[in-house]
Amino acid sequence: MPLWDFLRRRNVQVELASKDNIVSEKKGQVGRRTYDQLVPHPANLSDFIYYYNNDDEVHAAVNALTDMSVGGGYYTGCEENERAKEIVDKWAAFIGLDQQLLNIVKTQLIFGFCPVERWFVRGPPKGAMKIKLLPPRTVWYKRTKQGGHLGYQQKFYDASTPVDFKPEEIVWFVYNQVGTSPYGTSICASILKLLKAKKQVHEDMPKIIHRYASPLTVWKYRQDISEIKDAVSGRTPNEDIFLGHLNKDAFEFDTVQMDPRGRFENYIEQIDMGIMEGLQAPILRYMRNATEASATKMLEVIDRHIAGIQRYVKRVVETEFFAMVLKRHGILDVPTLNWGAPKTGLEDLDLQGIANLVKSNAVSSRQAQKLLIKMGLPLEEEDEENEFSG
Repeated sequence: MPLWDFLRRRNVQVELASKDNIVSEKKGQVGRRTYDQLVPHPANLSDFIYYYNNDDEVHAAVNALTDMSVGGGYYTGCEENERAKEIVDKWAAFIGLDQQLLNIVKTQLIFGFCPVERWFVRGPPKGAMKIKLLPPRTVWYKRTKQGGHLGYQQKFYDASTPVDFKPEEIVWFVYNQVGTSPYGTSICASILKLLKAKKQVHEDMPKIIHRYASPLTVWKYRQDISEIKDAVSGRTPNEDIFLGHLNKDAFEFDTVQMDPRGRFENYIEQIDMGIMEGLQAPILRYMRNATEASATKMLEVIDRHIAGIQRYVKRVVETEFFAMVLKRHGILDVPTLNWGAPKTGLEDLDLQGIANLVKSNAVSSRQAQKLLIKMGLPLEEEDEENEFSG
């Protein structure tokens, strides 16, 4: 084909595509394509789980945020379709959704992401969907360099055959996703250097204390020192050293004293404060030492943090779990996931409000008594026959 005809046809195609606003593939790239199209894991995944298991503050922060987010339980609601609510509640009880959510949120906080496999079984119950949390360090996200989602791949560090998953087979939970990374951000990522510094402090302090209690000794001798060295290094603890035929002017020793006036409090305090701010969790040690005003402000920040986690988990559960379960039953109405205990309608009612209801004859004294018992007051309910007795 002549070059001119080739260019002319190319121009026509480009012009038509521009006119119709149609392109075959997105132009913007989100990353470099690798040979297997797997997005590399964030660095230090093994460090994240290490510090959760070994650092008391990280362990307490992750557990506290998890408990405050999903530990209080949940309830579902669907005024438009009671059947949908019934199906979802049975499915949630079938898989133990409350415990699953605790594990999911805890994992996504530690690693930044949590892959959950889902699949359907014949039942009973009908159309039941099962879920299984997969180890994050074994699962990779697959996509094109333009961001097209290809699925997932699981592989272990041994020679086992990789397992490929379609996009719909995995529910992908993330925490604090930034930019185009599909893996989110671990709660430990921003404070990892501080955690390592704190770990080093804990390793060095016993050495300093031991050296202070048992200082080094510098032995000096103007002749051959080998015999003295053997005598000193070969002694057992609490054993005296005997040296003979030594000229006192040719032999001496000095003790290296540790200076107890060294101050590291400010450095250690800065490490602790940085870790606290990075975790954004109600660590009891900090809350106990804070003033009432600062503790209140701290809890306000934490509450917004918790609300963000709850909002994200709620949307994923409703769209990726509830909707998929109901789809098998041909139901499009999806119940809402609500955190906490079901509302009784008595949350905003106080004693004065109940007294006003009795005074206005809106409720009887017996009905008021039942309301007080529901509110938790330790009252003994009267028999009906005694209600109108003199």
